[in-house]
Amino acid sequence: MRLEQCNLDVDQVVGAPVQRNDPDPIWVRDRDAGLLPDVAFGLYARAGFLSFGAAPPFLTDEKRFLFSYFSMLMNSLRESLVDADDDLSGFIDAHGRTYDPGKRAQGEAWDPDADDRARKHFRLFLLSLQSALDASADLTALFLTGLIPGLRLGRAQFSQVETWLQRPLPAPGLVVTPQRQFLERLYSEAGRLVCAEAPQRDWLALMRMLRNKAAHLGDNVFRYVSLHDNGGRFYTFVPRRWPFIWEEHMHLAGKAPADPQPVADLFRATLVQDDIVAFANGLRAQVTILLAAVVGVVDGAFVAFREFGTNAAALAELEGSSHTFEFRHWA
Repeated sequence: MRLEQCNLDVDQVVGAPVQRNDPDPIWVRDRDAGLLPDVAFGLYARAGFLSFGAAPPFLTDEKRFLFSYFSMLMNSLRESLVDADDDLSGFIDAHGRTYDPGKRAQGEAWDPDADDRARKHFRLFLLSLQSALDASADLTALFLTGLIPGLRLGRAQFSQVETWLQRPLPAPGLVVTPQRQFLERLYSEAGRLVCAEAPQRDWLALMRMLRNKAAHLGDNVFRYVSLHDNGGRFYTFVPRRWPFIWEEHMHLAGKAPADPQPVADLFRATLVQDDIVAFANGLRAQVTILLAAVVGVVDGAFVAFREFGTNAAALAELEGSSHTFEFRHWA
């Protein structure tokens, strides 16, 4: 079927309500399930439940670009966190059904297909967490337009915020804008979480690396290590080194290794010390805390800026990010 084969003489459109006086049930459901930071639902309510016509002057333009894009980002944030929670649950369930020698020794059942399912859920879990962070970066670009190097509305990535947080915050100019207090608040509150001290240092960089490699190269590039406790129960650990190549530590029988290292020292130096389930639960919690900090700044800016004139700089960035691709159909 081609587009031209459909009836393009449209005289009626059916869709979800564009105007709302109360919250969408899915937002209420996800808030009540604890899947969203409280401040995210608060911003959603403050913004008139994203209803058509609810745009404040700051996000009002003739084409209705800004508030519509804001609504898209808010829904993306919610959906990404819901997806992350679904895949985290799916991962934990599938991981618990995977094979390990302890199950065989103790006569426990396992599912031969569970490992593939667990890897897929873990990959999608990482993708969803990063999507939520990227949505928060675009929200930041909408309200703090042009103040974070490289952060451009319509193409924002949280890695750009992360890079900015790792550098000293430049002193304000002679004229202090209303945005400055929110920029400083973001730098303080998000920076404390992103630039964490040991043992959590680099947690976000590690998550981003795992997400990127899983998305671009697939799951099998990660060589997980499973170790058992004194009761014979096995736990899986994620490498924190890329690439993690165990062949460099192998040698032929009868031939001494060039650089011997105790196995325990090798594991401590190369593996995340929380098992993969605890690591995943920690990621979900830490990303939620970080999102609460970022969205809290956005919420404060929404209140402070709402009666300002149209954010022309953001509108220019969003229009500049727009692109129509040439593809029409397969020949």
